[in-house]
Amino acid sequence: MPAKRPVSILWQIIFVVFVPILDLWAFYRIKKLRKYLLYVYLPQIIIGGVIAGFILSMVFEESSLDRLESFSEDLQGNDLILVVSNIVLGLGFTIFSIYLIATWSEKWNKQFSNE
Repeated sequence: MPAKRPVSILWQIIFVVFVPILDLWAFYRIKKLRKYLLYVYLPQIIIGGVIAGFILSMVFEESSLDRLESFSEDLQGNDLILVVSNIVLGLGFTIFSIYLIATWSEKWNKQFSNE
């Protein structure tokens, strides 16, 4: 149920950063869940699909006998790139989520201070 009073911005940030499922609840409390899903979850799903498609295309582009050997060799060469890109993307989306929850929670709280 959405909050009927001001929310604690610190708790909202803690929910977004440290507790995986509570990020959805934090945005739901301030009636911004749909925007959050559109701005954060949808791009993560799309980027994840692109990365998965890239990996699958590496696996299936050669003959069936050489598939596993080629896949393991390709991953060994690109391990660092995949790990760093995942960390950077994850950190970027987390920082963006913190920004969204802080600004939207502040806006939510302002509507109660004006009344």
